[in-house]
Amino acid sequence: MKTNADASQALIFLHVPKSAGTTVNRLIEGEYSLHEIFSVDPVFSQWSCHHLWNLSSERLVRFRIFKGHMLFGLHKILPQPATYFAVFRDPIDRVLSAFYFMRNYILHPNYWRFKRNNWTLEDFVRNSPRDNVQTKIVAGAPYEKPCTAAIFEQARQNLREHFSVVGLSERFEESLALMKLRFDWTLASYYSFNITRTRPKKRDVPQATLDLISEKNSFDIALYAEASRIFEEDIGNNSTEINSILRDLDNARIRDPLSAKLFSFRAAAKKAISRVYSAV
Repeated sequence: MKTNADASQALIFLHVPKSAGTTVNRLIEGEYSLHEIFSVDPVFSQWSCHHLWNLSSERLVRFRIFKGHMLFGLHKILPQPATYFAVFRDPIDRVLSAFYFMRNYILHPNYWRFKRNNWTLEDFVRNSPRDNVQTKIVAGAPYEKPCTAAIFEQARQNLREHFSVVGLSERFEESLALMKLRFDWTLASYYSFNITRTRPKKRDVPQATLDLISEKNSFDIALYAEASRIFEEDIGNNSTEINSILRDLDNARIRDPLSAKLFSFRAAAKKAISRVYSAV
């Protein structure tokens, strides 16, 4: 059974692309003072990660939480102890969402490449080196290199040894409840961000394409099964607390359209400030 994170530990949120990470990022910005957060810029993530890895120990120790699109391993350079958390997603659904997001979001680095080459979903799955993304992130392995059994085993070990919360996007509220329990978050209100709506459902995709995605992302499928086991263990071991928190979260979820717009506006302002502060 995992215990609550120690107050002296820094938190590292590994934002798995298209796995409810944007919503978690916005909630983090509501839980901590902005000067306590380092945000990896999603548009300039390579530069931002390089900047982070080159900060002085004096500045690193001031941050209480680090978040964004980065690989496992940041704890090795931090002067303070640290623990990780992440939200994972069914690999087939994640690939579908990622492809249609990249194809439609003009600021994404692959947007113009997709437009220029007129890639279909099948082209993306066959030709992109970004297979098994969740496994590579948790193992600390480069996106562009092939995934191997050794990389998968490292990812599986990291999940068991270094993560305080292993969440699932398909059971997002329970994942939030685990975060609130482990990290003593308030979560007074929340709203879901960055949902890719212009994409087909899994049931509408040809079976041959689904089989191809499964074949190319077999390590992610195995890692997702491991993440699901850890998640179920944590929920089962903390069922009384989780059920109580779920009732609070249901009351905290924003449903009114006007309130949602105001919440989104405030969140956008905090996001912008956090990115600027992290970049200097």
